[in-house]
Amino acid sequence: MARRMFEVAFIGSAVLLVVLVGAVNCLQGTVFVGGLKCSLNYTSSDLMVKIIATLIFLIFIGLLLGPVAMTLIQPFRGKRTKPPRKTAKA
Repeated sequence: MARRMFEVAFIGSAVLLVVLVGAVNCLQGTVFVGGLKCSLNYTSSDLMVKIIATLIFLIFIGLLLGPVAMTLIQPFRGKRTKPPRKTAKA
């Protein structure tokens, strides 16, 4: 179950990273594929761009180091074993 939650969090973080990169490009007025362009003209010195760029950096580092951390932590997690089943004596 924990592995499944990690996979969902990993994919969700990757999607969020793509959305944030698109948002910061839109804020700075970058032309997208197909000629779409946002009419905003923020610069990299504006606070909103700095906040989004910091979030992008943190998510990127988390996506890089998350699988490494899970691989290193996995052996230390105790494997849960089922208790032995009692058999009925005839």
